[in-house]
Amino acid sequence: MTLGFVGVIAAYAIVAVLLLSLNVAPRWAWWVKATAIIITSAFFVISYYSMIDLMGWPVKARLPGKFQMLWAKVNEPDKLLNSPGAIYMWVEALDANNIPTGLPRAYRLPYTQPLETGIENALDMIAAGQEVGGTADMMDEQEQRRGQDEQQMAQLQQNQADAGYTDPAELRVENMVLTLGALQNVALPDKEFIGGAN
Repeated sequence: MTLGFVGVIAAYAIVAVLLLSLNVAPRWAWWVKATAIIITSAFFVISYYSMIDLMGWPVKARLPGKFQMLWAKVNEPDKLLNSPGAIYMWVEALDANNIPTGLPRAYRLPYTQPLETGIENALDMIAAGQEVGGTADMMDEQEQRRGQDEQQMAQLQQNQADAGYTDPAELRVENMVLTLGALQNVALPDKEFIGGAN
């Protein structure tokens, strides 16, 4: 048990003791005490699920608009364990000049066959020593419907050809369109020439 967990447990215990003292000593109306109990119980649940994102677990959140893919892991669906599968990506956000703007973070994406193929291609590039960059753009409802139709068509093509399918330029995941490819070089600002020839 780490120091962080001990601190969290201690914080919960302190809040529970304060709640108990609120309900035992004061002569407030029962509905005030009941409201305090409900709010405190909700605090426990909300804080627990909020801390999961801080503990290094992969988050189910939108990827940064522009990122460098550092690594990924594919967990294929398992019918025996009734697991839908997932794809975990470790990425670092980039700014407009391809400069990292934060710490690397792990993301959890739902499993799709095209995404698996795209991720495997990206991992091959990383294994060959090439840096992989990507973008994550939001789709509107019309694009989502079109993306679902294209995913169904891709599944049919996969079943017919008995091979993986992926659009090398775009990978649709829920309400995002991912693009993976070679990371562009850092765009440095132009240097100004100061002074003149003597």
